[in-house]
Amino acid sequence: MGSKNEPGKFDCYANALPDEPMFILLARDPSAPSLIEWWADNRESAIDQGLRPEGDRAMVDEARQCAKNMRAWRTANDGKWRI
Repeated sequence: MGSKNEPGKFDCYANALPDEPMFILLARDPSAPSLIEWWADNRESAIDQGLRPEGDRAMVDEARQCAKNMRAWRTANDGKWRI
């Protein structure tokens, strides 16, 4: 799982091409964990169907851990980001 201070192994910002669009979800977004789990489920399905490489399973695992960590962060920091 990546953070601003410690980017993860699959850091999209570092891997993006100079002009490649990207979308980043923060833990403060209540939809983020569910959206990440949805992505992980879809990527895992694509792996199982042979549409994505087996090596993507590590990315799926990291995404699921990220969703779990987001939920924990939200619990520990409820309201911290609100002004």
